[in-house]
Amino acid sequence: TQAFEIGNPTFTTEKSLGGELYARWNSEGIQLSATVYANIFDDYIFETATGAEEDGLPVFQFFQQDATYYGVEASASFVVGRAGGFEFVTDGVADFVRAKIRNGGGPVPRIPPLRLLGGIGAQSDAIDLRAELEWSDSQNRVTTFETPTSSFTMVNASAAWRPLGKNGGVTLLASANNIFDVNARRHASFTKDFVPLSGRDIRVSAKFSF
Repeated sequence: TQAFEIGNPTFTTEKSLGGELYARWNSEGIQLSATVYANIFDDYIFETATGAEEDGLPVFQFFQQDATYYGVEASASFVVGRAGGFEFVTDGVADFVRAKIRNGGGPVPRIPPLRLLGGIGAQSDAIDLRAELEWSDSQNRVTTFETPTSSFTMVNASAAWRPLGKNGGVTLLASANNIFDVNARRHASFTKDFVPLSGRDIRVSAKFSF
């Protein structure tokens, strides 16, 4: 993780009180869901940078303080039409979390920003096609010595062909991820400052099941 880590064997047990409220609705061709949640932690254990350096590595130390998490997750899927043996589907997901150390301690380290992902697809017994777009917001709510992360948008696509039919046991796959080769970094990653996500990635593969 490109870090020199310092623990603490005297920590007490971490405790939390949490709850969530969710709603789901399913009907012919439509699936919707939404969840809101909150967690209140006593003696929350977390790791953060100290600004020091040891053996050429940044020093990260574990601390224990009270913290609060809350967030929301939502998803939707719609069948928008059927033609030529294909079912056309559009879907999307969104997630957001906010976490802070109580009593003025500031943000919890490495909390991901708002993320939105949407896709469209065509599905049949023999062929599946999909294209999707993922947008991640910038994250500027950071702790001391933590670097912010820029927003990014990635476009992915995939295709699957089952030449022997849905139950034939053979699937040929082609996928293209990060098609426009954007510089993307996950804020929750310990190594985001050293290693971004993969650039343009094109793969062809075959899957056999018996």
